[in-house]
Amino acid sequence: MFNLFKKKQTTTFKFSESENTACFTCDHILSRERPILYASHDAEDGTWQFMCGQEDHTEANAKIISLKQAVEIDETINDLYEMPLGVGAERETKTSKWVPFRKG
Repeated sequence: MFNLFKKKQTTTFKFSESENTACFTCDHILSRERPILYASHDAEDGTWQFMCGQEDHTEANAKIISLKQAVEIDETINDLYEMPLGVGAERETKTSKWVPFRKG
């Protein structure tokens, strides 16, 4: 009927950082208008960014979410859990493999 007692499906979280680690994203990701196609792990402060890969962002598009929220939006973010500081990754589509690159 309503499945009131059905267990809620949980998303696996592989990162060593805390689930509530603050991450930058854009409103396109939060609204699910665009998929996450760009990720980076900043060398200076360890900040994570998960963006849609488009160049048309303004400050108004910037949002802060938790690392756990990023994984819940797109579970393939877990593939990046060992990405070192100063490295980023991009992909063509949500189903494409992540291609790492050195930030510089």
